[in-house]
Amino acid sequence: MKESQFIDLSKTATVDDKALVFTEDRHPYLVIYIGNASGSRHKLNSGLMSIGRSPEADICIKDDRISRIHCVIERTGNTITIEDKGSTNGTYVDARKISRARLLPGVAIQLGHSIMKIEYKTEAEIRSEKRLLQRASLDALTGVFNRHHFNKLATMEMAYASRHKLPIGVVLMDIDNFKRVNDTYGHQTGDLVLAQLANTVIENKRAEDLFGRYGGDEFIILPRGEIGKESIKVHCERIRKAIEGFEFCFEDKCVRITLSLGFHLTKAGNSDTKAMLSDLIGKADQALYLAKGRGRNRTESLP
Repeated sequence: MKESQFIDLSKTATVDDKALVFTEDRHPYLVIYIGNASGSRHKLNSGLMSIGRSPEADICIKDDRISRIHCVIERTGNTITIEDKGSTNGTYVDARKISRARLLPGVAIQLGHSIMKIEYKTEAEIRSEKRLLQRASLDALTGVFNRHHFNKLATMEMAYASRHKLPIGVVLMDIDNFKRVNDTYGHQTGDLVLAQLANTVIENKRAEDLFGRYGGDEFIILPRGEIGKESIKVHCERIRKAIEGFEFCFEDKCVRITLSLGFHLTKAGNSDTKAMLSDLIGKADQALYLAKGRGRNRTESLP
């Protein structure tokens, strides 16, 4: 595919002229439609904004085929341009590889596996879209990631760990004898227990770790950053003791519960990331089963 040094898309793309007008309540956003960060929106302020895989980029996108600093977007008045910064896999606008191009709303931009567009939105529209995104990614009862969104984020972490040959781990936990809570106090109380448990775990887990509800009374954590078998066990024990010492009170009812946890840690390889994640969760589940069999209210891992 022939590379263009500069493309003026105003001569090649058809868009609604009204969409090109900056107003006081309508601003340009970079909206990612396809890729690991699909659904995210980034407001484009005046000046330069870098895009890349590096955390130092203004817009960070975790995509194996995106360079650390892949390109920059510049907004000057009513004009928005994009410039490739020597990326390995190139920057594509309207299906053409470019060095620099002027952007119009609705024209597809591709970086690696990610596809995005410029859109003009009001703050009210952004708030509405964020609510829809939250509904799609968060568990309605507990407010933590739902299973689908957790798996999506965890797969991204697996890909990163695989590329850098880093250890990766998963922690599974569930409430001991939770059916007894529902049978004794009712399902409404059981729901409140789940919601408060999630808050307690959030308060005691590491801020950077991914946390989600995996189903029923089962929750899952993917530790991020520097991890080891002993450090994961320390984190698990802190959570377990916090739950053991917490009194779940609702009106005139007070409930105490315990938590069993199982975890597994491995070094990421070069196999399929979804298969790796499935295997990791399966082994963490075996460790959780071991904790249940050894008396509950404990943390276990596989040898």
